[in-house]
Amino acid sequence: MNDKMKPIRLNFKPSITLTLMICMMGLGAAAILILPALSWQIKLLAGMAVFTAVAYAVCRHGLLWLPWSCVALRVSSRNQLQLVRRDGRVLSVDVCSDSVVTPYLTVVNCREPDAKWLACIFAPRLVILPDMLDAESYRQLRVWLRWGRARDVSGSKPSERNPF
Repeated sequence: MNDKMKPIRLNFKPSITLTLMICMMGLGAAAILILPALSWQIKLLAGMAVFTAVAYAVCRHGLLWLPWSCVALRVSSRNQLQLVRRDGRVLSVDVCSDSVVTPYLTVVNCREPDAKWLACIFAPRLVILPDMLDAESYRQLRVWLRWGRARDVSGSKPSERNPF
């Protein structure tokens, strides 16, 4: 059996669906701020914090405008994952076991090998919806995340691999 797989390269495009979902969640959070019996200054401060968080999430995950937004993903023939950021930096990462793969939403939690503790806290997380890729590329990513990454090309058994 051939130990090598065909490399995968996925280029992400901005997601209108994800942008609208984040904005709707922000509006819901802002609406909830109206209910408590707090002074208007505290509500305004909390509302500004919600607006800032929504704007950041939309720019980073929905529209991919920030320099540290992930605009491409590469899986090498040796089953190694690399993230390409908008600023051109390429990160070699490992996929965490708590990643979620469904037909309508994929959340890829990553960690950089040999990262410092602060980098572990701010590890890359990708939120991928079907409108960010063409259908075939999205299918390839889901198949690789479900079954392809479990195969280790170094020959060790899955139980011998270190999950952290």
